[in-house]
Amino acid sequence: MARQARRATDTTVPSSCATDVTPSCLQAMYGIPTAKATNSSTGKNRIGVAGYIEQYANEDDQQLFLEQFNPALAGTRFDVQSVDNGTNSQLLFDAGIEADLDIEYTTGIAGGVPVTFVTVGDSNTDDVDGFIDIVTAIMNTTASIRPTVLTTSYGFNENDVGPILNMLMCNAYTQLGLLGISVLFASGDGGVSGVQSNNCTTFDPTAPGGCPFITSVGGSTGLPPQTAASLSGGGFSQHFTAPDYQMGAVAGYLEYLGNTTYAGLYNRSGRGMPDIAAQAENVEITWIGLDWLVAGTSCASPIFASIIALLNDHLIAAGRPVLGFLNPWLYSPAGSAAFDDVTSGNNPGCNTTGFNATVGWDPVTGLGTPNFTRMLRALGLNN
Repeated sequence: MARQARRATDTTVPSSCATDVTPSCLQAMYGIPTAKATNSSTGKNRIGVAGYIEQYANEDDQQLFLEQFNPALAGTRFDVQSVDNGTNSQLLFDAGIEADLDIEYTTGIAGGVPVTFVTVGDSNTDDVDGFIDIVTAIMNTTASIRPTVLTTSYGFNENDVGPILNMLMCNAYTQLGLLGISVLFASGDGGVSGVQSNNCTTFDPTAPGGCPFITSVGGSTGLPPQTAASLSGGGFSQHFTAPDYQMGAVAGYLEYLGNTTYAGLYNRSGRGMPDIAAQAENVEITWIGLDWLVAGTSCASPIFASIIALLNDHLIAAGRPVLGFLNPWLYSPAGSAAFDDVTSGNNPGCNTTGFNATVGWDPVTGLGTPNFTRMLRALGLNN
């Protein structure tokens, strides 16, 4: 079957969004509704935001952000859950850029959906900084306040973690999928080199994003039709083989790539990452009381988490269960058709130009960027 592109246009997106991306830009780019969710306050839908390394989400920053960039949601608050003695200091200069970003782009887009900041402290014994402990804590959380979507903007290089710990993390996050939780991870910001120096000798994708039961979120940039963000982590797992739901998509890209390009630098039989992409550059946040522009797939993951939460709200209204584990649906004919293909750009690293974005799935932007209207249609929902 010929690979066909589905492209968005920029006819309804303000030109200022090319250099300064706000919630209203994302609503225009991806068709995200501006109306608040109305079916998520009953304990059936919630976003969890994972916070590590003493990154604290500041409430004053969040309110300043909402007042400036989405005043209809001003006054929205978030809850806090502690894991491994995690805290959330509200001293202004303790505010974390990452934590502020994640909270601002969940509460600032998914209006009406409760958000919990899960702060993970240092008292962990799982050998992966609490990544497994957070799963245990969420599983033990009362169902009425348990997240249905979990977004994480942290990770490791696969080679630094090793296959055993990576498998243990994967097994843990798989349990969340079984509970009906959509697990999203940013795909990383080092292109094909992970967080290695550019003098690396093999491509190193991020962990635990290679886990087949996690949805990996890469980065895009610019006005629609968007291009790949060069920082977008992507590639093929060294520890996990491509799952059945992804085999056709990966095979298509490998055929496009050929057998000789980057031979020996990546695992041709590995699970491909990312699965989808969203805005990852020139994203406006409020941090320590001031406005800043930030970049990274850590922007893309909470943005996509908000979209999934809003879709869940529509499903709940229709008397249907939330999406839960996303990937089989994403790679189905209906699901993949709900994304706008990204066909330009690449993710350089290791002294190479990295992989190219092209028609169909690719290891830079996955299936492409979300189109909320088409996602609703793919779920059999008309509004």
